[in-house]
Amino acid sequence: MADDDIAILMKARAALAGKRLTWARTISTSGEIPEAEIKAIIEVQHAIDVIDRAIEEQEDADELEAEEDE
Repeated sequence: MADDDIAILMKARAALAGKRLTWARTISTSGEIPEAEIKAIIEVQHAIDVIDRAIEEQEDADELEAEEDE
């Protein structure tokens, strides 16, 4: 089950990273960077950071469970 959870988190992270790249492309091609795009890329990065933490927590929980099973 935990492997499924990590896979879901990784898939969500990949989707967000793709969205971040889309926003970065928008920012890189515009002369003046609109504030909305700046806020959007910050929000996407924040979401990626949250998912990264969730992945780490799940991996830690999996390690503890494996140690308890030994």
